[in-house]
Amino acid sequence: MLARLRTGAIEFVLPFVVALLILPFVISGGSLIPWAPATTDLEVYVYAAKDLLAGKDVYQTVSPRGLFFIYPPIAAILMIPLAFGPYVVWQLVWTALLILSQNLVLARTGMRRGVALALVSACVVIAMEPIRTTLGYGQVNTMLMMWVIADLLPVKGRRRIIPQGALIGLAAAIKLTPLLFLVFLFVVGRRRAVLVGTITFGVLTVVGAVVMWAGTVEFFTGLVGGNTKTSGPQYVGNQSLVGVTTRLAGETTPATLAGLAIAGIVALLSVLVAAYWWQHKERAFGVALVGIATCLASPLAWTHHWVWVLPLGVLAMIADQLPRWSRIAAGVLTVWVSVCLPLTVLPYHRGAADTYTAVQQVIANAGPVLGAALIVALAVRQVLLARATAGAERTTQSPAESTADDAPDAPAADSDDDSGGVSERGSGADDPGKQDYASGHD
Repeated sequence: MLARLRTGAIEFVLPFVVALLILPFVISGGSLIPWAPATTDLEVYVYAAKDLLAGKDVYQTVSPRGLFFIYPPIAAILMIPLAFGPYVVWQLVWTALLILSQNLVLARTGMRRGVALALVSACVVIAMEPIRTTLGYGQVNTMLMMWVIADLLPVKGRRRIIPQGALIGLAAAIKLTPLLFLVFLFVVGRRRAVLVGTITFGVLTVVGAVVMWAGTVEFFTGLVGGNTKTSGPQYVGNQSLVGVTTRLAGETTPATLAGLAIAGIVALLSVLVAAYWWQHKERAFGVALVGIATCLASPLAWTHHWVWVLPLGVLAMIADQLPRWSRIAAGVLTVWVSVCLPLTVLPYHRGAADTYTAVQQVIANAGPVLGAALIVALAVRQVLLARATAGAERTTQSPAESTADDAPDAPAADSDDDSGGVSERGSGADDPGKQDYASGHD
């Protein structure tokens, strides 16, 4: 235990200090001396928690910077602790939680522990736009990703404290897109985990409805229905497939429906491809692909939602069982998202997307198109491999052996026991340098 705490401290201090130093400069309006970063989204959470305790409608809460609370009611309930204590303390605590979250993701996806992880984590804070701006805004994205990773990629041989599926249900209750991971769990045969996740999501949603019935109705009929009180889908910061179709064809109903249909297909393919890699010793890669698909499938996926390029980028470097072309594509996607050219070089005032040139459209849409293309290409590869295998089996089977009783066995459903089956990358089973980051997240 002491060794794990010492390793965790080594990994935590450097990226945390780097985050504190750059935080005032990430979002405009911050100050280094006195230290007062403009964590605008954390500010919304604080005001919503205070308004909830005061009996006000949190969906009418407006922060001093003019931002609205747009999460499900249970999110406001879970953020009630933010209503107490100095705001600067919560800025420090929130930043620390985000750093711990990204370190756990790095550890669970195969990054070597200790100084190496600390250096990589510090570089990620500086160079990876989704991680940096999640810290800058005081967002929840990295924490939600960490919960999913902790749920799906436990340390092999260590007893699970929280039932599998519960953390995914929690993440989905706060932000609906992680529900796709429950579909993934169903496909790989983790029926018990699906049940746990569904119950967790349902119970938390019901609690939100009991405490805030009117807010629940408003969220599911208004905000989920498209009245998001934020920029529209055409805004270039929206790096989802709906963003692509509306930028190319205008912010119309047909363009939105086309984007949602394409997104649904890509999400389904991501689950099937991820299930394949789950069975072929690259579980973390499959999980990362589904995470990317949640960004592609969401009607609104701002650039800072793309934190899933963190595990994808790590696996592009170390997952030697993946096809070389897929590692290159994953690496290119990670770099592209990290640099964030759409918000760096393109105009993004209201209506700007209506006048984008062909080159500007390429820059605006390259990220989600590349992400979708990677998933589709892996799906095509999977189909071709299956056909080639089936053809080879037919060729080698003699007529005398070709009977109805010789049909190939169906693949066994994945066991609910994490201690068995194929080993997942980042489990730390064979390398003491890759032990669990924080056993409390199991």
